[in-house]
Amino acid sequence: MCFVDQSTNRQIISRLMRKARYLLDRDLKDKFTAQSIDEHAIDLSLTNPSLYLKEGVTHVNPRSVSEPFWEEYSDENIKHAEAQRLNAVQLRNVIDGILKKLVADIKQAVEKTRRSFDRRIYESKQAKQTLESQLRDVHLLIDQLEESIKNTEKAIRDKEQYLKLAHTRLDIRHKRPNVELVYDAPQKRLIEEIREIECEIQRLQERLNESHVRLRNLDRDKLILEKDIETKTNTIFVDEVECHEGLRKSISIEDW
Repeated sequence: MCFVDQSTNRQIISRLMRKARYLLDRDLKDKFTAQSIDEHAIDLSLTNPSLYLKEGVTHVNPRSVSEPFWEEYSDENIKHAEAQRLNAVQLRNVIDGILKKLVADIKQAVEKTRRSFDRRIYESKQAKQTLESQLRDVHLLIDQLEESIKNTEKAIRDKEQYLKLAHTRLDIRHKRPNVELVYDAPQKRLIEEIREIECEIQRLQERLNESHVRLRNLDRDKLILEKDIETKTNTIFVDEVECHEGLRKSISIEDW
């Protein structure tokens, strides 16, 4: 509302200033014209060939004004113009004050935005470093888990060879003839050995299955981290390069 009032006052004073200037210009022009006429009359002499007689020249022109009116008219124009000039100066000072405050507010807003960008860029870089550190840890865990899977698969293959050996021995001993087919200590031990190896293989297989599940989860985590890092990289590029060092660097606010 204050800005609207100031704008209205400025328009009014501007019109009054134009009117005062017009009146002064007209008065000054008339005075220059009158001065030229008087100077021409003074310069006339008896020998001037352009001298002449004119009937009725002694009559007072009805458009003539008195000397007091002439003085008052010029003084009034000068006073009016000076009053408008002072009003204009006062309004200009008010406008200058408004503009100075506006510039100061804009500079403050720009500085706050700059600090916000700096803080956001710093936070984004910190977050990106954290994600990259987590990604390195995940890569290390994946390498370790893949090595563990290889070792477990080798252990299962080794146990399966022992299992085949025990099965083969037991099967061959089933071929003993007649009463020689005794359920003796070696027979019992082979059966126990087969059961022990089968249990060990089962445990190794369960561990292998768990490792594969964990590996899939780590691969998923790796993809998520890589995507997050890519997003953070793009965010930093937009905020730091395109906005902070690009578009906003061109902002220049001069003091009023």
